[in-house]
Order: sequence, then C-alpha cells, then structure tokens
Amino acid sequence: MKSILFAGLSLLTLLANLLTPATARTVQYSFVDPGYTQEIYTGPLAGGPGMAWTTSNNLLSRNGSTILEYSPTQNTVYQGTNLHGVILSHPLSGLDPGGYGLTNGLDGYIYANSPSGLQRFNPNNWAAPVQNLAGTSGGLYGIATLPDGRIVYNDSVFGASKIYVYDPVATTNTLIYSSSTQLDGIVTGPTGNIALADQLYSKIVIITNTGSVLNTINTAHYPDGLAFAETASSSTLYSNNNDGTITRYVLAPGYTGTPTVTDIATGSGAYGDLAAVGPDCAFYVSQAENGNYHGATAGVGTNWDNLVTTNEKSIIRIGSGIRLPDGTTVCHFYSPIVGGVVAPEPASLTLLGLGSLLLLSRRRRA
Repeated sequence: MKSILFAGLSLLTLLANLLTPATARTVQYSFVDPGYTQEIYTGPLAGGPGMAWTTSNNLLSRNGSTILEYSPTQNTVYQGTNLHGVILSHPLSGLDPGGYGLTNGLDGYIYANSPSGLQRFNPNNWAAPVQNLAGTSGGLYGIATLPDGRIVYNDSVFGASKIYVYDPVATTNTLIYSSSTQLDGIVTGPTGNIALADQLYSKIVIITNTGSVLNTINTAHYPDGLAFAETASSSTLYSNNNDGTITRYVLAPGYTGTPTVTDIATGSGAYGDLAAVGPDCAFYVSQAENGNYHGATAGVGTNWDNLVTTNEKSIIRIGSGIRLPDGTTVCHFYSPIVGGVVAPEPASLTLLGLGSLLLLSRRRRA
C-alpha cells in the first residue's frame, strides 16, 4: 500500500510537471525522484546553515551576528543560475556568532543556539537587542519548535549530547534525553514526536517530547538535517545526508517498525548539513564543501546550472505535493509554521491554541 501511494504521488506530480511551462532545471542532485522537484534557492551562502523565515515568509539565514534576508522571488543570477539573493542584512546586537541553528517560535520570535545558551530575537524589530534565555544550555546545531510552542534543542558541540525542551511561557528548561554520542539535526512532528540525527554513528533516534524512545533507525548514510511527513497510512521521515543524498524512511503510524528506505535524491557530492521546512511546505537543505567527511566529495559545494561545480555553499529547495485543480497543493513535508509565520504576541498568548490552529491549516496551501 505504501509503495502504491508514493508511486501515485510520483505519477501525479510528473503529469503535472509535463503540463506546466518548462523552466530551467537546476543540477545540484544528478538524480531526483519524479515525485519531487529541486531548485538551487540561494547561494553562494555566507555563514551557517540554520534557517528561519520572516512574517512575510522571506528566508533568513545566519552569518555570525548578522541575519541575512532573501528575496521571495528570483532577483539575481550567479553561474548561470537564477537565485533568490540577499535583499537585507540585519546586524543584531548581542547575537552570539558561535551558533548555527535557528527556528521560528510560535510566539513570533526566532530562537537561536549559542555556546552560552538559547537566544531569541524579534524579526519585526531588528533594532531590539537579542534576549538571552536564562537557565538554558549552550549548543551549536540542532533546534526545532514543537506544535505546542515549546523549543527543543541540543547542547551538542562535539561528543556526548543532551536534549532539552524550553517552555517560553513558563520559562522552564527540561532535560528529556541524553546520548553518549554527538547529536546534530533535530526535527519535530505533528504529534509532538522528535527525531534526532546521530551524525557520527549513522542513525536516527525518534523520541517522544518527554524523552521515551520510539524507534532507532540505523542508516546507510550520515544523517544531518531532518523533516517529518505524514500520510493517512504511514509516518515518514526525510534526512539530508552528509554524503550528498536525501533519504526517505517510511514507517508504520507512530514511527514504529522497520522502515522502507528510498534515496529520493543522489549525486550532489556536497556535504549535506542542517535543513528546515518552510512556510511553503518545501524542504530546504543546506549544501557545503567539507572535504571527504562522511562520504562527501572534496571540492564540491554547489553544482550550478551552467554545469560548473564550486566549493561554495548553497540552500536547495526540495518540493513535493499534488497540485489540485483549484490551484492548491496538498502539503507533504511538516512544520508548525507551514501556512505562514505569525508576528510576536504578548506573553499571554495561548501557544497551544495557536499551534493547533496552524496544524489544522497546514494541510493545504495556495
């Protein structure tokens, strides 16, 4: 049944593409399953691979203590590739340049990892100083937002890792899971489950938001950035891998059992790092040059449209979904911000109610 479902998705998407006016095809991945699309979204990327979005749904990335904001439309050309270029740079007073991860909170703030603890800032008031969140732990990489508005993150730098859940309303910081190995990318699902990329030992651990282990998936790659997806009959997980591939894991409902594994994108050669799902329901994966580490190809960062390969970093947009006759698309990749990012609200905002509203609205998008 699962294979029939994905075969149907691929066939419908392929037919839709055939009926759509042709556009230039990007070549970061030499193979992409017909059920998905790829686009070099922006590059050369300066700074780290963490991603978030503005209330206007413009992509943001992090370059030290500066947040870069990208055009919602293609506005520049580089190496023969139409790209979404930087339109604004936002220097932030107090943002620790040592962290990489970013996530949109459901309270409208953007939360960031830092070596000294969690930080947050208001993307509607770039002049406001960054807030340091007392009682939180330092880390560099993984951070994500739960459907109820709490923030899950790791304290990983190198070596053993701890996973914490920070509650912005109660201002509590709770340790929920410990690992003797390094954990990197983190993602949350629509039921509040959490997936953790054990990059060093090539596995993915799926836990509840209280830290109970639901499943451990040993992988053929080194997973990093992650995304959840749901269908009526299965629970699905995607990983952006260090060896320049993207893998789909289809599990039984509740993320149990042995997965059906498919590499839906191969041949990038670049180092796959952190990833995020945007308000447009697409999977944004970072690519970088990192020598031969974990199967990456030395010297390969981005494969541009003019068939030139450089060591420069980029962000690739992976799309998936069925476009309906009325022009809407059924979402596949999950994020609590799918459908749009909210503006910061007073502390009295009921995050749980907001999270439920966004969850109900995410199934379709214009």
